Amino acid sequence: RTRSKNPPQRSSRPEVQRSRRRRTMTGRTIMEDNGVTLAADPSGIFTLLIDRGPNVANPSLVKSLSNAVEKVEAASHPKALIIRGVGKFFSNGLDLDWMMANPTGTGAMIESFWRILARILILDCRTVAAINGHAFGAGLFLALACDFRVMRTERGYLCWPELNLGMRLAKGFAELSKAKASQATLREGVLTGKRYGSLDALQAGLIDAECPMESLAERAEDLAAAGLPDALGLANFDPRSFRDMKVELYCDAYRALAMGATDSEPHSRI
Repeated sequence: RTRSKNPPQRSSRPEVQRSRRRRTMTGRTIMEDNGVTLAADPSGIFTLLIDRGPNVANPSLVKSLSNAVEKVEAASHPKALIIRGVGKFFSNGLDLDWMMANPTGTGAMIESFWRILARILILDCRTVAAINGHAFGAGLFLALACDFRVMRTERGYLCWPELNLGMRLAKGFAELSKAKASQATLREGVLTGKRYGSLDALQAGLIDAECPMESLAERAEDLAAAGLPDALGLANFDPRSFRDMKVELYCDAYRALAMGATDSEPHSRI
C-alpha cells in the first residue's frame, strides 16, 4: 500500500495558527507520580504521559491515572487532554504477572481501571490518545475511551488479545468496544484477534489519523487544540452539557464502566 507524499495544506484559520504557535511554549509539569506525568500549557492543553515500561494496568498505574484525571477534571476551561505513552508501548494491557500473583484481587483491580475509563470517556473536554506504540487489551481500551486517536506509523499494533489469552472481554471492555468500533471491526478484531498496524487501524475506523513518530505529539496537539471552544467557533459552550452529551452517546459503555462488575454474566444488562 502506498501513502500520499503530498504535504498537508496549511490552514490560515486563527485556531490552527494559535496551535502552531502554542508548540513553542513550554508545558508546566503539575504532577509526577510513579511514572505518570501531567503537564499543562497556557492554552489549556494537558498532556498525560505514561512512562512505565510496558505501561501495564495494575493498582499502581490506576492510582496514578486517577490522580492525574482528577486534576484535569478540576481544571477550569478552556482545556483538552492528550494521553500518550513513552517508548515501545502505549500500554501492553493488563498486568498479567500481577493478576497471577493476586488472583483474589484481580476483579477489583480491573473494575478500578474501568472506573478510570468511565471518567475519561465522559470528560467535559476533548480527549486525544497519541498512540506511540503497542496498545493491546487495556491499552486499546484506554485509547478507545478518548474522543480521538492518532497513531504512529511503522511500529506498533492495536489488538484485542482476549481470544489468544483464552479470556472473555467482560462487560466494561465489551460495551466500550461496541460504543467505539463498528460491527465489522468488532467481528474481525475480537473474533480473530487481528493486530492492526496504523494503516489498517485507520481503515477500520479505530484511529482518526496516522503520522510518523516525530510528528505524533504535534498531530495530537493539533487535534486537541481544534476541540477548544474558540477553535470550534461555539457561541455558548457548556462543559456540563458537553459531558452529558457523551453520557448520552455512550450510555451503555459508561454504565458498564462506572457500575459494572467483572463477574457479571455475559448476557447480563447493566
